[in-house]
Amino acid sequence: KEYRKDLEEGMKGKGMTVFEDTPDLIRVKNAAQILNERQYKKDLETEIKGKGMEVGPDTPEIRRAKKASEIASMKEYKKDLENEIKGKGMEVGTDTLDIQRAKKASEIVSQKEYKKDLETEIIGKGMQVGPYTPEIQRVRRASQIASQKMYKDEAEKMLCNYSAVADTPEMERIRSTQKNISSV
Repeated sequence: KEYRKDLEEGMKGKGMTVFEDTPDLIRVKNAAQILNERQYKKDLETEIKGKGMEVGPDTPEIRRAKKASEIASMKEYKKDLENEIKGKGMEVGTDTLDIQRAKKASEIVSQKEYKKDLETEIIGKGMQVGPYTPEIQRVRRASQIASQKMYKDEAEKMLCNYSAVADTPEMERIRSTQKNISSV
């Protein structure tokens, strides 16, 4: 920059003409350009390649590549499962004892957590929970009434289907005994 500045200020203004591109000047320019390219390549190798370029794991391209590899891995796993295990007659399903045991254990834990929450959240705060709350008693009474009504309805239907039994000598003897007892 300084050379060009001196050229413009010092030489151009004083009647010196700028040299045209002579073969020697062209050769020098090419040599300088090649030297610059070599220097650039050398810097590339020592500064970038030598130190290893670090790429963060949070770039979208890296995440996309990881997701693609996971999907490919899952497909390969499922393919191997179908070919190697199911194809050879081995059953893999929800009926194995270990899976049933694990399900049962998770249900028990869930019930314990529910009961724990019930004790701490409802009973611990003074709410009455049990068979003696008015709402539960009302529901129980309503179910008893409905049950009695259904029982009576069924009994009436059954009476239509049956006929009275003729009096047997045993039945007459029992009736007469009951009359004697009541008169005494």
